[in-house]
Amino acid sequence: MTTSQVNLKLIGKSNMFWPEGLGPRGSKVYHEKTILEQNIILETEGTLLPGLNRWPFEFLIPNSLVETIEDEMAQVSYYVSATVQRPGMSVPNLRCRHNILLLRTLAPSADALTSHALPTTSIIAERRSEVCDATFYIEKSTVSSGTQFPISIVLSTQMKHVCLESLDIVLTERRVYQVPEYGARKAELHDFKLQLVSVTDMADREQLRQAMLPSSDLDLLQIKRAITGKNAHIPLGSTPFQYKFIFTLPNCLTMNHTTYSKEMNFLHHLKIDLELSTADSVQKKQIHLETPITILDCRLKEDFVTLPTYQEALSHTTVDEEDEEDLIKKRAGFFICPCYMEYKKKSVRFTKKGWDVLLHSSASSSDTSCPSSRNASQESLLLLPPPPPYQLEK
Repeated sequence: MTTSQVNLKLIGKSNMFWPEGLGPRGSKVYHEKTILEQNIILETEGTLLPGLNRWPFEFLIPNSLVETIEDEMAQVSYYVSATVQRPGMSVPNLRCRHNILLLRTLAPSADALTSHALPTTSIIAERRSEVCDATFYIEKSTVSSGTQFPISIVLSTQMKHVCLESLDIVLTERRVYQVPEYGARKAELHDFKLQLVSVTDMADREQLRQAMLPSSDLDLLQIKRAITGKNAHIPLGSTPFQYKFIFTLPNCLTMNHTTYSKEMNFLHHLKIDLELSTADSVQKKQIHLETPITILDCRLKEDFVTLPTYQEALSHTTVDEEDEEDLIKKRAGFFICPCYMEYKKKSVRFTKKGWDVLLHSSASSSDTSCPSSRNASQESLLLLPPPPPYQLEK
């Protein structure tokens, strides 16, 4: 086959829906622009022999590049397109396109990307008042959407007859949209009430017995009453209040992941509000905590927070429709987003033996040009041996 050029492109596009209208007359409701374009010429004018033709290539992805965003009002997407240009007026060019998912782990440093010993992302905060001292322990301040989110709370009273009336835990998402070309900007606030999965008493009963202190006799219904409503009237005092709460974060269908793009900026904050009452006070006392939280893309579960090697990524366990129900059952209290399941289904698993068979069939198919062999060659082209593992620079 005679060709004039084989060209490869990496394209990144951002688009934003603006119902209020853009421009002087407000007639433009959709804005799109190209944020990345890289071109590689793989082959110049020549003749391609029958069989499998391969060209190694690579694109350099800047670390400052905006990750994939799939908000209902704004999106950022990437794809790779290949074009085989053929001379002649009536000869069509050959084209193909493959979408690219760009995820950001938000690791604290470049070295952390290749290390499994990441520094802790937990948060410990204390709030003191004349009525009660509170200690909050947030186990993970960087977490994927749709996953479990543990929070531990310890309350120590400073006077008698103190009661916990309510416990309010809310995750707030602030969305900022900007179109600098038209001087347009708007911001939105969305509050998400976290769903309670379980409550665990952390008090050491043996130590309480030795100190001659009563153990907590609160049941789950009392704790739920404090979270879901007001005036729970849970007595505090000599009985320690040390509980671990496990919540489920909203999934990707309603909440975005944290971004640092100026035009599509999504930030998250966790707010914890305690309301306390005393026997001699008319007005209830408040304890407030607010801290930033980083929400990762739903496809960045715990195993994907650090970058895997290419071989590890290709050998990861796949999920088919029959396994989907079993996977959900194993993850009790864990909501699996539809896009995460789709991502898992597309994963490919290969062993070393599988690679050897693939390479052997690929080499054999290069000597023939029959249609069935060409189909096999096209599949093999997408499943080349993985690059070597990452080499750390000293």
